[in-house]
Amino acid sequence: MAANTGTLEALGIGPDFQENLKQFWLRNNLKLDIPVVDLQHIWLVYLIMELENELLIAAGEALPEEKVRKIMGDLLGFATEHFSLEEDLFLAFDIPDAMEHADKHRHFVQFLSERASEVKSGKHDSVKTLVSFLKDWLTMHILRDDKHYADYYHDTGADLKQYFQRQIEKHALTIDRGQVAVYKLVSESNEVHEIVNENIASNVVKIWNSNNLSTQIPIIDLQHLWLIHMVVELDLASRSRNMATSAREKICQRVVQQATQYAHEHFTTEERIMEKFKFAEISGHMRQHQGFREFVARRALEFRRGDTQAAIKLVHDLREWLLSHIAIEDHKITIALKNHLNDVQKFVRELINSGEITLRKKQIDLYNQVCGLQRV
Repeated sequence: MAANTGTLEALGIGPDFQENLKQFWLRNNLKLDIPVVDLQHIWLVYLIMELENELLIAAGEALPEEKVRKIMGDLLGFATEHFSLEEDLFLAFDIPDAMEHADKHRHFVQFLSERASEVKSGKHDSVKTLVSFLKDWLTMHILRDDKHYADYYHDTGADLKQYFQRQIEKHALTIDRGQVAVYKLVSESNEVHEIVNENIASNVVKIWNSNNLSTQIPIIDLQHLWLIHMVVELDLASRSRNMATSAREKICQRVVQQATQYAHEHFTTEERIMEKFKFAEISGHMRQHQGFREFVARRALEFRRGDTQAAIKLVHDLREWLLSHIAIEDHKITIALKNHLNDVQKFVRELINSGEITLRKKQIDLYNQVCGLQRV
């Protein structure tokens, strides 16, 4: 119990917050009697309340941007893991209306990405809009759509317990200690335990598919996938209890170096494509690229100075980048060039042949694993 209390305190969940969280869950009757799904839904309630608290604390003053971005990154993590889990369930048990349900998941991520992009550009009222949307999601989506599939499983006698046991044995799920602590608090159950999916490729696929990140420009997708690989590797290292400190530091150092290299190679590629095909918003896009370079350099400096939180902060930065830049700003490139994709591919080939773009085997292998055997 002491360990659970310590984890709750680390999450900033004091006695009043605990009581409000429990009462909100009970009052809105959100329980589906599917423990892993309930755990994820409880975690969503916690994130909504945390975001709302930041608004109340700010009370008209400047929002703590780093904290808000961290919460938005956690919301992205929730969406990735939860929607993957639900959609795998739909496939395993052939639930009716699965495609419609999955479309609503895509809408959630799109809305979250748009608000993250707005907050990044200084529109802090978008946080209020996001909180309102998330509360509506709880009452409309969970109470209607999720209860629909939960009732279907119960009525058909689907053996969800055996299904989840297999998923746990395969380590196909990630449930962190914070989520377990919040679940125990609200449900008063010890039924779910911490587990980490340490398969980097599996986690990359979840993020890629859940967030619909494809630009339909193979070289850009290949480079984005490698960035996701970095996020996953660093995240796993930062949350591991068994990894030696020296090993964790080596991974952090390598990822910081890779992120710096990524910034040079990817932004050079993207900016050459935008220049060649006269992308109208290139100036603003390039300013965001510079912002990426700056936060990577800042985290690298913190790491060199011995900041033990530098790796975790970089994970939050990179998740927010996936959310606000790749999902929104890079998608604008896709829309602008949708009638010129063959010409873009031909231009990219020229850049590869001239040595201006470097392709690495590990990046190609990851791209082929996620996207299928496609020509880069």
